[in-house]
Amino acid sequence: MKTVFPYQVLSGDVTLRVEKLSVDNKPIRLERINDRAQVVALQDLEETNERWTEIRLRVSVSADGAELSSGPWKVPQCVAVVTNRRTNVYHAFPLYPQDEGKWVGDVELRREEHVGRSQLTASIVATVEDVEGRLIGASDTAWDVDFEAKVPAPERSMKMRWIDFSEHDHLKEYRDDPWLVDSEASEPVLLLNSSVDGLRGVLENASTIEQKLVREIMASQVASEAWSAMFNAAVYACDLLDGEPQWPGGWHEDVLRKMIPDLYPDLSPEDALIELVEARTEGENGSDLQRRIMHGSGVQSRKPRKLTTALRDLRRMANKREIA
Repeated sequence: MKTVFPYQVLSGDVTLRVEKLSVDNKPIRLERINDRAQVVALQDLEETNERWTEIRLRVSVSADGAELSSGPWKVPQCVAVVTNRRTNVYHAFPLYPQDEGKWVGDVELRREEHVGRSQLTASIVATVEDVEGRLIGASDTAWDVDFEAKVPAPERSMKMRWIDFSEHDHLKEYRDDPWLVDSEASEPVLLLNSSVDGLRGVLENASTIEQKLVREIMASQVASEAWSAMFNAAVYACDLLDGEPQWPGGWHEDVLRKMIPDLYPDLSPEDALIELVEARTEGENGSDLQRRIMHGSGVQSRKPRKLTTALRDLRRMANKREIA
């Protein structure tokens, strides 16, 4: 769940990128890195070296330089963190400042320490209130370093359609809802209700600072609810084979694999899938699962960070008006 800190932390985004990839100091083509999907595909590296021993990733981390320089912290530093649940590996690699709010450095992965998928994240620490090493910021989402993928999986984008709910029989009972997710087709579709006065104008034509802040908040809410709806549909798409839950394939599986690490950070994806399907089939109280889904959908939509940023900007605008 979202952590609350007893001191001020960064409200702006912390962006982690993988810039280069090499195996035993030999560069690998950039097609192995998908910046949008945040995946590095490492299967069949025999094309470079049949007995590789070390993979090296050049990474960069960016944060709001102005916020870093004006905050109540001292000596901000950045580290990249690599974990692998199956081998119980946890390594932190210091990154080095390049410009204000930017760090770069190398992450090393040893062959004997990584199998399946490893996770790559970044953390910014600093001295706050005379206490060293306090966490003040972290990358919003983790990169997957996938040793079982030949091609980095592209990020799926949800289709959106503007439609007047009141003009369609199957949607008339939802005519006052601003949006819904149709998850029955081969690909999920976000339906936006064009009959809701002002909705399209805010989402597509925001011009003033206030309108843009409202748009950011609304867009994050739409995204959060869409992730929740897709995840619930994906859970019900899982079949049982000889009593064992099966990954459903297609977009359902993509959603499950994307969100499960946020819902069950202490479980492997396979164990988490078993727990999910058992909870569904045995009719257990779903309150714990729904809390987890709310958290996971918030992570995917970046809702907490966007809301915090919007509230911060509103506070700054109010303070400027008071000074004027």
